[in-house]
Amino acid sequence: MVEPQPSSGDAEARAWLAGRLDANPEPPSSADSPPQTAPPAASDPCVLLAPPDRGEWLGQEHRRLERYPVQASRPIALRLLDAGGQPQGRWFLADILDISRGGLCLMVSGPMQLPAEQHLQMDVRCHPDFGQLRLESVMRWCRSSIAFTTLGLAFLELLPRVPRLELERRTVRRDPNTETWANE
Repeated sequence: MVEPQPSSGDAEARAWLAGRLDANPEPPSSADSPPQTAPPAASDPCVLLAPPDRGEWLGQEHRRLERYPVQASRPIALRLLDAGGQPQGRWFLADILDISRGGLCLMVSGPMQLPAEQHLQMDVRCHPDFGQLRLESVMRWCRSSIAFTTLGLAFLELLPRVPRLELERRTVRRDPNTETWANE
């Protein structure tokens, strides 16, 4: 298993998160906070999204949660969900680049174009420490190039802790659509 290692020690963010979960809705104001940046130009390929319309958790800024970089873990399977929450299309694989209690950054081979606030179903059975087989998430941002696409996904519910991830042992990528669970 890959033991999560913090990418930065952001004690102020942990204190803010604890306070937010109790009753404090305001993030800390600190001289150490990163400066506010202007909105991206229209030519910027990064898609920044407005907060989704459901769930108090989704309307909050999550970048204050400690992120853990990931190396050589098993990829997870994803598929798009329609507006009614029903699966649409085929599963595809994504590598986990980093993870927090609030979401993950994923990398997918090849270019992708996803609509804003796209909901996705994630099959995380290859990482038992998640404590469940599937999770629903919403895409918060997407950056695509010819070679790959990176996605920022927010979980619909804050995880109780960052799960340990299983190491990748395969040398050949599998097609998740051929797995027995793909039609569940």
